[in-house]
Amino acid sequence: MKELRCLVFTDQEVARAVLDRRRRIKDPLPVGTVTRIVFDQKAGPEHDSIETRLFATDDDGTVSELVLTDIEVTAALVAYCMGRRIPLPVASDKMLYLINGALTLMITLNFNKAPRLVVTSGATDGPDAAAGAEGKAGKTPGERMSPRRRIGR
Repeated sequence: MKELRCLVFTDQEVARAVLDRRRRIKDPLPVGTVTRIVFDQKAGPEHDSIETRLFATDDDGTVSELVLTDIEVTAALVAYCMGRRIPLPVASDKMLYLINGALTLMITLNFNKAPRLVVTSGATDGPDAAAGAEGKAGKTPGERMSPRRRIGR
């Protein structure tokens, strides 16, 4: 079974995400104001890749163009979502698609993968482990304490 999530971005969100990422990793930025974004779908060996072009206009009217690959735009959009506290699953496939002229980040989560092992720090082996688990299970949610609250006691 798989879960599919689609996040559709406006042109302004794409421009903001790309410029913020390029500023953060100190890549060159276009001079002027971004006036237009164009998405071109290119046929590739695995799937159709999307080339993003940002057009920026200077104060004197000259137009500069910045061509971006789908990998860079995907990374920028993931960072944009993280900055806005939009939860994204780590173990998922993230692909860009162009749907009705809007850039869409499709996130596919495969539930057939083996689950990750989570080890709790308070687990013990032996006959006392079962008794300890029974004692914790009998407490109401208000009686259980979070790990942060245990520090002062």
